[in-house]
Amino acid sequence: MATKKITGQSKLAQTAESKTDTNERLDLVTPRKKPSLKAYRLYDDDIARLKEITATMNKESHRHISETAAIRALIVLGTGTTGEKLLKALRETI
Repeated sequence: MATKKITGQSKLAQTAESKTDTNERLDLVTPRKKPSLKAYRLYDDDIARLKEITATMNKESHRHISETAAIRALIVLGTGTTGEKLLKALRETI
């Protein structure tokens, strides 16, 4: 069987070249933020309060609310209050 050298380019090689030529960037989807892990030590009373808050939120919600989501909600509430109110709440926990 005679071997014949292939001249020209294949369709695959042509598409690979065309992909390198276009550096078009489409921002159709925004990249998600990556959460960073933090660990906090809580007393038994604090864990009980967190579970109570989460249970209250689950009663009002149509879907399940995790303790992490409850903590996020409490952080948002904390950003809207004054430092004086936060210190008063801290003194009550001690």
